[in-house]
Amino acid sequence: MTSRVRSENFLKGILGKDIVKFMLERSGYTVCSYGYEETLLDAMSKRTFQTSNSNTGRRLRKSPDLLVYDDKTIMLVEVKTRGRARPWIRGEEISELKEFWNDSILVFVVPDDTVFYARRTEELEAELYTPNSNIYPNLSKFQNFQDIFTRVSSEDLSYYRNIVLQILQIFMAKK
Repeated sequence: MTSRVRSENFLKGILGKDIVKFMLERSGYTVCSYGYEETLLDAMSKRTFQTSNSNTGRRLRKSPDLLVYDDKTIMLVEVKTRGRARPWIRGEEISELKEFWNDSILVFVVPDDTVFYARRTEELEAELYTPNSNIYPNLSKFQNFQDIFTRVSSEDLSYYRNIVLQILQIFMAKK
């Protein structure tokens, strides 16, 4: 993978995560950045192979991106943004999510008619995922975004859907 592709993937990830964050905040949830990259910058700079690969180090590295809550619920959310309608995720990521953050929610942001997909990590079929392969989750098994994030209105979902489609179109046009 070239450095340009890595940079574009990183940028898509940030944009997708921030759009989900803004949409949830607008809908009345309190949302905090939670991921390792956001909250543990000092620890990242001092990590070693040994500390990164310890059970605690692996768990911290795989921390979900967002902490989302309201007066009734609290959720950890991992956001994956992909530039094509058939999203992929590494099998290792699914395994680690299930091992360390089984109570989290996996959200995919993809350029298709629906754009936002959500599924509880505990419902992912871990036995189907091998660590060294890319997995193409069946998005039809994901729930309606509003079934999990009940405060999100159809209007807000549509508004942010259009923003995502415009942004991802920029990346897709470069190919």
